[in-house]
Amino acid sequence: LSCLSLLNMPYEHRCTMVRKTPHCLAIIQYVNYFDIMCCVLGIRSPVTEICVMCVFILFVLIYIQITAIIVSTYLTPVMKILSVKMHMNEYLAGITLLAFANSFPDLIANLLPIRAQSALYTKTISDCLVVMLLCGGMVCYLKPFKMSGHSTVRDLLFLLNAVELTSLMVTVDNRVTKQECISERFSCSLRSNRFCFVCFAALLVVYVIYLIIQVTDLVLMRITIRKLRVEIAALRRQPISPARNEMLRRKMAMLIDLESNEVMSIHKQDPYPRIVAAKRSSNVADVFGTQTKKVNRNDVDYKLTRTILHNKDNPKNQFLWDEFLEKCNPIDTLSWRLRNTCGRIIMIARAPLVIITRLIVPEVNYEINKHGWCKLLNCMQIVTTPFIIITAVASNFTQIYVSWRICFNMTLALYSLVFTVPAAVFVFFDTRTDIPPPYHFFYLSLNAASSFVIIFVCAAEIEVLTTIVGVVLDLSANLMDITFGSLINAVLDMLAINTMAMAGYEKMAMAAIFAGPFFSIIVGMGVPLYFNEQAHEKGSTQFLFGEHGTNCYIFCLITIYTTLAWTLTLNFYSRRSVGIYCWIVLVIFLLYSFTVEARLIHGFSKDPEFPPL
Repeated sequence: LSCLSLLNMPYEHRCTMVRKTPHCLAIIQYVNYFDIMCCVLGIRSPVTEICVMCVFILFVLIYIQITAIIVSTYLTPVMKILSVKMHMNEYLAGITLLAFANSFPDLIANLLPIRAQSALYTKTISDCLVVMLLCGGMVCYLKPFKMSGHSTVRDLLFLLNAVELTSLMVTVDNRVTKQECISERFSCSLRSNRFCFVCFAALLVVYVIYLIIQVTDLVLMRITIRKLRVEIAALRRQPISPARNEMLRRKMAMLIDLESNEVMSIHKQDPYPRIVAAKRSSNVADVFGTQTKKVNRNDVDYKLTRTILHNKDNPKNQFLWDEFLEKCNPIDTLSWRLRNTCGRIIMIARAPLVIITRLIVPEVNYEINKHGWCKLLNCMQIVTTPFIIITAVASNFTQIYVSWRICFNMTLALYSLVFTVPAAVFVFFDTRTDIPPPYHFFYLSLNAASSFVIIFVCAAEIEVLTTIVGVVLDLSANLMDITFGSLINAVLDMLAINTMAMAGYEKMAMAAIFAGPFFSIIVGMGVPLYFNEQAHEKGSTQFLFGEHGTNCYIFCLITIYTTLAWTLTLNFYSRRSVGIYCWIVLVIFLLYSFTVEARLIHGFSKDPEFPPL
């Protein structure tokens, strides 16, 4: 018995059925919203039910805001640091670190029990479609730039191959041999564990090949750069002539272009951007025209920002409590002065969330003084952050509920105190307040672990809440997944992508827009399909593909082909008009989905056929 179907029962019977149906406990995570609706609040009228749905929507917005704080304040600086330390360029960092960070919540959400019988293929394809249109359009509109030609085409072709490959796996219903699967025919209609393992392995092999090609491309580019430097040095020693000058000019231009993509650096940003109301212009060119103003970016000297406040004559614990209180203050004074009334209201509303995240997640940011080091707070986080992480993960595995909430399992977390408390004491007596310790880099692991756990919790709760709201509003689960679900997922991705793009990492952001959907299709759908036993049964194609599967597939192909068309036509220069075009296609897709759901028009999918008895 599905717990979602209980929401259509008479109000007086819902509480009893919710508490006796095992499926209600299987699909929730940390909060039992079904128990809150039917038992704690005791909903007895449609008006009250709609009011509760409005509160649930408010909770969704709160979870999105928590994710935004985590991504912009903690996770994005860490990705920059890892990219610099691993000697990546913007493009490779975008297709690996940023793409994985954006797609990780989707992978975890696809493994949740609430998606065991959902249209997983349709959900994944629609997520990829909306991310490319919404996030890609946002980057093209806000930060037009010159894209890497061969990298963009390669990513789009790999993405096209992934879409076609998974479509073939889900839809084809022929029995084929293992050799045919490995060569070109992939079909999960042969529901044996060995065959599904072959399909799963083949998907992972495609992703591994993709990564090998990307790393090889970076290595070859750096070899070419070293070769060009040797050739330029040899040309400068030759006698001056028109032929020599022309050859030197060409090689210098090629070298400058390659060096701009050789390695990633941390750009210096204004921590207090001017917050003023822009006047609306009647000039159409201001809205649709592409800005050609070149922005000069200065790199951050992260060695200087580490030691800028250090003085060996200062006491080790100078301004210890003042620094702690300043760090815990959720409202920046100068930012408060620059904002208008609406902005100040938003800052006040976000203040509790900012305090919670600052107490849990350690900040490591090379762009600010002392790299975000706060001695007292960071010593506390050595104890509290692992305790909270272990408690959250262990509680999710045990899944023991007390009324409307999960029972927190602190057994393993208590054992962590044996290691974390002595470590915190050692760090407190070993470090200073005016300079981070040499091992401050290890706080990146705490930052990443706590960030991903919080993002997972928020993504899981958002998934449950949006499903409940869709059922109460009498919207099909398939429609909720490809519209509101995909939009929420794209907004979460856009938080990191927009932060990177506005910081001057447009290439990294655009690479993640194409590589993220590729990761979601290959790994984010391949892993859940392999572990989902219901997907191995005969006839599972019907619920995997869903009613809107063909619509999402065709719109996704339209997006990929038109992206190839405009990139080649515009010589890989993104423009504002392209961003507006992407948003128009997204609006058409959403309107088409709603009209198909309302039976106003017929979708691209075929009507089901039933053989005669």
